[in-house]
Formats: sequence, structure tokens, C-alpha cells
Amino acid sequence: MEDSIRPGLKDVLTKQAGFSRDEYEFYFSLLKKRIVKKKEHYLQAGEISRATAYVNRGCLRQYIIGEHGKEIIIQFALEDWWIGDLESFHYEKPSLFSIQALEDSELMLLSRKNFLRVCEELPKYKTFHDEKVQRNHFATLKRLSLAKLGTPEEKYLLLMRDQPQLFQRIPLHFIASYLSIEPESLSRLRKRLTEKPRKS
Repeated sequence: MEDSIRPGLKDVLTKQAGFSRDEYEFYFSLLKKRIVKKKEHYLQAGEISRATAYVNRGCLRQYIIGEHGKEIIIQFALEDWWIGDLESFHYEKPSLFSIQALEDSELMLLSRKNFLRVCEELPKYKTFHDEKVQRNHFATLKRLSLAKLGTPEEKYLLLMRDQPQLFQRIPLHFIASYLSIEPESLSRLRKRLTEKPRKS
């Protein structure tokens, strides 16, 4: 099964976490594969997140239900990204979030039991995990600040700069939710920016 894993996971663990080949193989032996079909939920609000999930193939969205039943998208995850609810995972409490596949997806799961085992036997993994969580936290704070203070154009252009691949794979109404922009406003914005004359 190892041959079916994208090289991104091995690259991250060897370059960022400093894993040797034996350490990576030990980590890999603890993973479980799960297929999530398009529109199927990997996690539903109210469930406990039992594993961390690495996206080996596919695309997913993580969202929460806001006022009047409106879905608010928190993040997307494509290949070589992790997705889940770490608060639910670490503290074994019901999640506030739902995670749904936007394409047929293949996840590699590390259960909480095996996560604790890896952290105990390979302390460098815990260091890597904690640093990754910290980076994600700062990135989320930055995005939330922009969502509150930035203009729709600023939010759109930043996403186009940092994650242009999302626009190739994700319906615009989901991207609008992620950017806290009404879908009609996003369509008008994209049209206006496309028609804007380029500076010579």
C-alpha cells in the first residue's frame, strides 16, 4: 500500500520532522486508508474526531452551521493537506464542525491511540505536529482578521495568490462562503477584475 501514498507525506515527514526511513515506515504502518465518496461526510458535527486525516487524493471542505442554518466554510483540503478537528481529536469531545468530500477522496488516518504512540516513541513527531498546529493557528487568525477588515477584492486576490488551485476544483459558491462573500458579489467581482484593463 505504501506505493499508493503520494510522495508529499514522506517528503514532509523526512524534511520537516526529520524522520529516517525506518521511522517513516513505522509511522506508515500505523495509518489506515479510508475512501470518502463525493458528497459523503468524513465527520459530522456532534461526532468525536477519532483520527487525524491526511488527504492522499481528493478535495474536502470543513464547515460549521451558522445562524439560520447557513453553512460557513472554515477551510478546504486538497492533496498533501491535513484536515480534522484537533480540539475534538485531542480532548475527545463532540466536534462543532462537519467535513464533506467535494470529490471522491482517499484519506490516510492516524488514530488517537496511534498518534499518542508515535509521539511517545518519536518525540520529533510531536514537535513537528505542535509546530504545524501553531502555523495553522497563525494562518487562521490572519485569515479571520482579513475576513473582518478586508474588502471582498482583497480577500479574493489574496486567495488567488496563495491558493489558486482552489478555483480549478471548487464550486464558486463554496469559495464565496469561505471568503464571507455572497456568491453573486463574487461573480461580479471576478467579472470586473477580468475585464479590468491591464497596466502596460
